[in-house]
Amino acid sequence: MSEALLTDELLLRLASDFEFKREVCGEHPISGNGVRIDLLAKGKAHLVELGFTDEWFGIECKWADRLSGTTSKTTRMVWQSITYAQSLFTVDGTLVRPKFVAVYTPDNLHSLIEVHLKHLLALGLYGNVGRLYFYRHGGWGIKFANNYASSSQGTIHINDSQLPKRRVGSV
Repeated sequence: MSEALLTDELLLRLASDFEFKREVCGEHPISGNGVRIDLLAKGKAHLVELGFTDEWFGIECKWADRLSGTTSKTTRMVWQSITYAQSLFTVDGTLVRPKFVAVYTPDNLHSLIEVHLKHLLALGLYGNVGRLYFYRHGGWGIKFANNYASSSQGTIHINDSQLPKRRVGSV
């Protein structure tokens, strides 16, 4: 499977809960470099009414199907996502800084890569980066240190205390 197919599958699975903008261009505020995030997403009204953030957030998708080279790929994905969480993107003519960025990978990563990614995301938390995943029953989850939001058989759970705050300097 390619990253494009991984993204297409993600869009289909989340269409009832989120609206999306694909391949959104922006700029990093420190370097001035142009950036492009895979997806910007925003919770639909039913999620916002339950307490999900009403702000745009990013999703960065990475396909990884082998062990060789994947450690570097996942490290770069998390760094890329940290810089995206700091960047400004143009959405319908308005500059938007994502509330957070969630990384999305296949659910069958090699166990060594899974452990590596878990360690990277422990640091990524301080840069407003978490993980988007799917349960076996088809529901979705967004996790930072703990679950921020999830869906399970039509029920949505949101724990606003798990949504990270922006941090700069000493944390």
